[in-house]
Amino acid sequence: MPLTDHEADQVVELVYATAEVLGQEIRPAAAALIADDLNAYPFAEIGRALARCRAELHGKLTLAAIIERLPSANAHLSGNEAWALALHSTDEQETVVWTPEIARAFAAAKPVLDGRDKVGARMAFLAAYERELAAAKAEARQPEWQVSLGHDPMRREIVLNDAVSAGKLPAPKVAHLLPPPDKPVTEEGKRQRKKVVSHLRDIINQPVDSKAQQRREAREREEARRRELLAQAGEPLAATGGR
Repeated sequence: MPLTDHEADQVVELVYATAEVLGQEIRPAAAALIADDLNAYPFAEIGRALARCRAELHGKLTLAAIIERLPSANAHLSGNEAWALALHSTDEQETVVWTPEIARAFAAAKPVLDGRDKVGARMAFLAAYERELAAAKAEARQPEWQVSLGHDPMRREIVLNDAVSAGKLPAPKVAHLLPPPDKPVTEEGKRQRKKVVSHLRDIINQPVDSKAQQRREAREREEARRRELLAQAGEPLAATGGR
C-alpha cells in the first residue's frame, strides 16, 4: 500500500534528520526522490530502517543503505535458498511453493540441468535469479508465492500447511487444495462402527474356533486309536499268562 501524503512528508523529514545526524547535507530534491523511491514500503518499516541507518552507518546516507534495512525489501529467498527449492520441482511427486522469479530462473537453467551438468545449471540459475531479483527490487515487488502441485497428497498437505504457517500463503487460498477435514462421528456412526467391528471380530474368530474344534476331534480320534492298539497288543499277553 503506497504511503499517504502525510506519511511521505514525514519520510522526507526523517531523511533530512538522518542525513544531518550522519554529518551529511542533503538537497530537498534528493530527499524527495528518496522518499518517492520508498513509497511502496510500509511507513513503519521505513522509520525503523532510518533509525538503523543512524545507528549503524559511518558514511553517507544512501537509498541502498535504507532498502538494505527494510525487511519487506529483502523478503525474497537468497540465491542458494531458491536453487535448493527449485530442485524439488524436478520431482513430480513433490509440491513446491515458489515465486515467479524462482520459476523463471529455473526455466532458464533447466536445459543445462537436463544435460546432467548440475554445477553449470546452478551457475545459470544464480545468474538468472540475480537479474530477476534486481528487477523485483527496482519495482519494489514483494514475493508472490505460487503453488506447483505434486502428485503425492501427503507431501502436498505438509508443504501447503508449512507455507500457510510461514505466512507465504493465506489459508483460504489453499483450502481447496487440501483434503477435507475429518467430520465428527455421530452417535449413529459410532453404533454402526461398533456393529461392523463386532461382525469383523466374529468373522476373524470363527475360523480359529473351527480349526481348534477340528484339532480337538483329531486328538480324540488319535487317542481312541492308540487305546485300541494297546488293547489289541495286550490280548496275547493275557492269553499266554493264562497257560
